[in-house]
Amino acid sequence: MAKGQLYPRAGAAAYQVDCDVNSEALIIGSFEGNSEQTYLRSEVTCKPKLGRLPREITLPGNVLLVCDSSESLDAWLDGKGGDAINKLESKRHWVIASVVMVPVLLYLVFAFIMPWIAVRFADVIPQEAKFVASQHTLSAMDATILEPSGLPVTQQSSLQAHFHKVINDIRVNHDYFDIQFRKSSFTGPNAFALPDGTIVYTDDMITLAGEDLAILDAILLHEVGHVEQNHSMQMIAESLFTTLAVSYFFGDLTGAIEAFFGVGSTVLHNKFSQAHERAADDFALHQLSVTGRNPEDFARAMEKLSESLPEASETVENWLSTHPVMQERIEKARAFNQ
Repeated sequence: MAKGQLYPRAGAAAYQVDCDVNSEALIIGSFEGNSEQTYLRSEVTCKPKLGRLPREITLPGNVLLVCDSSESLDAWLDGKGGDAINKLESKRHWVIASVVMVPVLLYLVFAFIMPWIAVRFADVIPQEAKFVASQHTLSAMDATILEPSGLPVTQQSSLQAHFHKVINDIRVNHDYFDIQFRKSSFTGPNAFALPDGTIVYTDDMITLAGEDLAILDAILLHEVGHVEQNHSMQMIAESLFTTLAVSYFFGDLTGAIEAFFGVGSTVLHNKFSQAHERAADDFALHQLSVTGRNPEDFARAMEKLSESLPEASETVENWLSTHPVMQERIEKARAFNQ
């Protein structure tokens, strides 16, 4: 026999009651003129046992019974499985092991499993979906952080023809590339690739290179590497799956909505993944080499960007911090053919 408090659905009153269980039912003794009541296990619901806290049992009619925990009551409510879980939770060595293993599990999920899922998911997204996502993303950027290019139309056309010739000189699986130009006070000298093959240069990037087309070619091949290796879709998928995983583990779904609206930021700052950047660097260096160009062009492009860093960092908020170290990239390019 155990003591409990019964909270009817209506009103704030609580009644002291005696509770007992047998092999078939929960028995609540008579109280305040009410006769004895019995309930089958299938008629009640109860939260899992938590330490030595009282058990909260919901009876038919949304009546709440709060009853002191006891072996017989716990066995009736939870069965053998619940007893095993409670024993695990009561053992100090299992508690210590869980404190160690849970962070390890979370690290494995977010460091390895989520990226693996993102890559597999991104690989099966059809080109039509990438095209729609890219156009909506570029439209959103145009409405917020990008402006129409200030470059003369003749210069834009000349550069587009030149860049398409560079792309035609290399062997890629992706068959669609669209070179565009935008002005932006937010990004400074920059270029970025959208999932469908749209590559955008900022006016500042063209100005920074001056007459040195070889620098722009090296940057182009880097962005082609992002498209060819599907990095943008992988980043979007990884952001989405990571948000959903966090929501699952920690019970907060508010970030899930943000994941769908954060596509533009994710694509523009594709540099969040240094692994992707290194892979795109490797692609660019390889293509520069096999097409008879000079990997030194990539090193010079990085040096140009490095020189612009003090001014750019004020507006781009440590843009380069998401990249491999600039000097490392320069040295890697210069050592490529050695």
